[in-house]
Amino acid sequence: MMLGVSTTRMLAIGLLLSIASGIRVFPNSNGTLSLRDSYDYIIVGAGIGGLVVANRLSEDPSTSVLVIEAGDLDDRGEDVSVPGNIGLEEPHRYEVKMEMAAQTFLDGKSRTFSQGKVVGGSTIINGLVWTRGSMADFDAWERLGNPGWGWLDLLPYFRKSEKYSMLGTNNSTRQTPMPVHAICPKHGKRGPVEVGYPNYLYNQTYNFLEGTQELGIPVNEDLNSGNATGASIVPSSMTTKNQSRADARTAYLDPVLRRRNLHIVTGYSVARVLHDNVITFPASTDNAGTSSLNITGVEFAANSTSKKITIRCKKEVILAAGAIFSPVLLQISGIGPAEVLKNLGVEIAIDLPGVGRNFQDHPTLQPVYEYTAPDVFSAWDIVGSTRDAVRQEYLFNRTGPWTTPMVNAVALPALGWVTDHLQGMLKEASSAFGDLPYSNDTTLRAGYVAQVTQLISLLARTDTPAYEVMSTSWGQLAVSAMQPFSRGVVQATSSSFFGDTPPLVDPRYCSHPIDCRLLLLGLEFNSRLIQTPSIAVLEPLPPPGFGIADTRNLTALDEAMRTMITSGLHLSGTTSMLPLNLGGVVDTSLKVYGTRNLRVVDGSIIPLVPGAHIQAAVYALAEKAADIIKAESSGPLA
Repeated sequence: MMLGVSTTRMLAIGLLLSIASGIRVFPNSNGTLSLRDSYDYIIVGAGIGGLVVANRLSEDPSTSVLVIEAGDLDDRGEDVSVPGNIGLEEPHRYEVKMEMAAQTFLDGKSRTFSQGKVVGGSTIINGLVWTRGSMADFDAWERLGNPGWGWLDLLPYFRKSEKYSMLGTNNSTRQTPMPVHAICPKHGKRGPVEVGYPNYLYNQTYNFLEGTQELGIPVNEDLNSGNATGASIVPSSMTTKNQSRADARTAYLDPVLRRRNLHIVTGYSVARVLHDNVITFPASTDNAGTSSLNITGVEFAANSTSKKITIRCKKEVILAAGAIFSPVLLQISGIGPAEVLKNLGVEIAIDLPGVGRNFQDHPTLQPVYEYTAPDVFSAWDIVGSTRDAVRQEYLFNRTGPWTTPMVNAVALPALGWVTDHLQGMLKEASSAFGDLPYSNDTTLRAGYVAQVTQLISLLARTDTPAYEVMSTSWGQLAVSAMQPFSRGVVQATSSSFFGDTPPLVDPRYCSHPIDCRLLLLGLEFNSRLIQTPSIAVLEPLPPPGFGIADTRNLTALDEAMRTMITSGLHLSGTTSMLPLNLGGVVDTSLKVYGTRNLRVVDGSIIPLVPGAHIQAAVYALAEKAADIIKAESSGPLA
């Protein structure tokens, strides 16, 4: 079937084809979408989940796979590939800016945040930090009613996804041994995603690690071993040889460009998931969760004015559009909370209260305690002729400051390490329940109660962090709450994917007060840290409102902090893998309740966000999802 497109679009894709020779990207050079009438699998979104599953399913040449992505292929520019440019030269052309709802529990103001709109998703624009979380984080998933999703179940997939390498040559001016020693059985050596360390470390990295030890935070030589607390130089998703970004595209798509059974359409958005029949299954009935709604394909288009195109699936549609757009697509396709669908004017196919609920993120603030000592050299100094020299060293030798990502050292304290009032804080966390957003649904409330029980247990442990402090060369000491209790909502505001109003995105930061209490602890930690001998020699200059004296007035510090809190960009939970009676959206096979052949494979299925940067977890869950799908495809659909 030949589907026409504009000449402008044809030229754009022609350029992309020259970048990725051999990949079957559409529209093709003669201006048509030479797509099949149907595919075995249609994948919506080319981020981590979409590309991992597309790669694994297309290993069988008899299986046809179509990936539809709203963004384009990136150009591998230096602002994308060079680790040292992170935080300084950003590839904004591959981002979509989104507005949050006004944050009622902070300062009443909105925030903006970015999502990747490109093949590879947010792995093209992220900070590269590679942490998994603790063993207990994932065992909590299993205790929430997800057998087969604990740490030991996911560990083979963490290993399968990564190619882990140790640091090569450290060309910083301090010849201090790097405190990193990977526990080999916990790491993969032949996976698609290269994980490693830079060939250069700023001196301030060592000052940070020494300062945290002076405050009683031990060095953890492998944060990804299952014990996720301590201070460490953090591994990054970067190639060892070229010292460049390793992302979902380079790991899972580029190596399989010649597969003729794998097709990808770029620059198009899926507007609706199509199904045969419309049957309402309220969550309270005996039929809830039965596999009855048959998904037939998707409808997609380049924009609101272009012709909509329909492609059929023979087996499944797999949503991998992320924690914002996967639930939005479900809602405008008739799957979600009945009240929301009615307000949108969307016919209800499945009344599923959890769609767009249980929204989680790591609330984060990024104060800069600028290092002003005259002998400090940081990424901020790489300008003019210095930048030219650093660039040349990187291009010719793959060494020097450009090999170093923005964040290369972190501290992840257990709560009991940073407070003398552990039991009091745990009691406070368990008693001060935050209201859930926009819902009186009993299953969502039951699910939240179950999550709080797990969160209390996690905060009481010594191998699971309460917050993270992320260090940069110029003195930024970002603080992020790692076990957030607050829950938000993502909701379509139009029945059309191309509607005039963007989705409602409301993380409701600090709607549970314990989250801001944890962030305050992190700021108090920073205040003590900059007074340690190791950091004091750098002559740190705190930002206004965050000085040493300011931390003695917790009321004022709290007020200043709330103006700075923003997204940690670890969005998750909006199509949670949970039992139906706990507000779940997908089951343990990641199949949407009430459907026969619709799955979600992205960060939105995470039921409880781990205390880590979540890209490693999403790679692992996608690898596991691919195995589940392949195992089920060998027999009849359930």
